[in-house]
Amino acid sequence: MLKQLLWSFFLSGMLLCSQPSFALAKFGHKIVCQLAFEHLPWAKQQKLTQLLHLVPKEQQTIINHYNRLKKNTPLTFANACTWADAIKKHPKRYPLFKKFNSWHYLNVTRDLAAITKAVCKENCLPQAIITHQQQLKSSPISWQSAQALLFLGHWLGDIHQPLHVSYASDLGGNKLNFAKQQGHCKNMHWYWDACLIKKAKRSKKQWLAHLNAQWHKNDTPAYQAKQVWYWANESYQLIRTPRFQYCQLNSQNICLRPKGKIKLNDNYAQHYLPIMEQKLLKAAQRLNRILELSL
Repeated sequence: MLKQLLWSFFLSGMLLCSQPSFALAKFGHKIVCQLAFEHLPWAKQQKLTQLLHLVPKEQQTIINHYNRLKKNTPLTFANACTWADAIKKHPKRYPLFKKFNSWHYLNVTRDLAAITKAVCKENCLPQAIITHQQQLKSSPISWQSAQALLFLGHWLGDIHQPLHVSYASDLGGNKLNFAKQQGHCKNMHWYWDACLIKKAKRSKKQWLAHLNAQWHKNDTPAYQAKQVWYWANESYQLIRTPRFQYCQLNSQNICLRPKGKIKLNDNYAQHYLPIMEQKLLKAAQRLNRILELSL
């Protein structure tokens, strides 16, 4: 009986460990970076791979552990794009990286109508993209330029997750709990990180095929630094729409926090999944343009 019980626990643990992660910090970021990589010219792919070889073994181990892979799994750009989140789990071990925590998002005041360059001078998501693009382009090939590459891949995913451009008072929707849990997601931010993408019920291979089929339908201009504010504003305008259920605009155009717990509309996922698909596609295409210019 004891043996059967232990075996049951073992199987349960294996099943849990084998489940794919649908958090944007993993699944979504991997999709963005894999797509961007696949559409680079061969010479640029080779240079990117050269930079991946400069990631220290210790950091590769952290990436693999975060992605539930074996310690010595070869590093891919898709997996490496989760490094900016993985490193946050080791603040005492790597205190120098702690300063980048605020670079994952942009917090603004609730009366702001639109995102412009004036809203942030430093230590925020749009500026993070500008900083690391310049670093990747200008730095000699080194661990520092490899860091810039890994950060850039991550930042492009973050700026296209709408709630990474929002308000500090509710931690970008992390404090906006649901009246009824949505899958395993308990709040609005978590839902947009994880459960909305999961609604598609696609594997990574299926997601890549689905978005690759749309790749040439969008006209993506060459990268310029000023574009990052436009990208941030895209996300910001989305969260301010009533249908998003994050923001209640009053007569003074101030975004009020919803009262009580949130009950998502019945067709919420049906409406927003295609929008999230386009956000992932845009993130990949814009990252691709940045890498074409910077590598």
